[in-house]
Amino acid sequence: MAYNICLAGNSEAVAIMRQLGNEFSVESFEAAHLLLERLRAMPASLLVLDSDMPDMPGLALLRVIREASYGRDLPVILVSESKTKESLAEAFGLGVDDYLQKPYDLRELRVRVRAVLRRRFEALEQWGGPLTVGDIEIDPSQRRCLAAGRRVILRPLEFAVLEVLMLKAGRVLSRPYLLSNIWRSDSSAYLRAVDTVVSRLRKALGAHGRMIQTVSKLGYCLVPPEENTGGRAAKNAGGGRA
Repeated sequence: MAYNICLAGNSEAVAIMRQLGNEFSVESFEAAHLLLERLRAMPASLLVLDSDMPDMPGLALLRVIREASYGRDLPVILVSESKTKESLAEAFGLGVDDYLQKPYDLRELRVRVRAVLRRRFEALEQWGGPLTVGDIEIDPSQRRCLAAGRRVILRPLEFAVLEVLMLKAGRVLSRPYLLSNIWRSDSSAYLRAVDTVVSRLRKALGAHGRMIQTVSKLGYCLVPPEENTGGRAAKNAGGGRA
């Protein structure tokens, strides 16, 4: 599969294009309106977005992109000088796939780009069949989620978290476990991102989001409805841990 990557506001655009250009099709945009015109005309495989755009804050631009049909599912790597818990939470709240702090090694960016593309596109070939836990059903091959027969729109990271929780329903999954298996990272700086994505997932599932239980100081557990009753749920959830 041929991937096309858009760079937005990146001060090292020339160097990045040189690093990625022999493997991917890469375009660079300094102005927000030019990027938006490009995305409207033709979808991109991935956006590498600088938080400090010359004419518009990067996160403000990302909000605009997410509100458009062409941008709801667009994979995004955010590049920023700031990497506080608050900035990470805000970025992952807008559905970024990865977050890279400046200054960074261009070789690391290349690795991150490959990882996001693999997770978002190539992993489709490795996914198994449909899964059902209680009233929640997912079909990984189509990225489709139903809750009591109602279609639920999930962003890719939310879908990935739900799939892992359903595969290991009844087991407590630690934040580091989810971080390693979904984000492919072991950095403790991203632990807040796990909480942000789980919070969004619960909200998207509505009443069915209560099946995702927080196990204090351990992590999260998807408890099947037949077990989801008070103390019994906590007991069963504690029976297995990853």
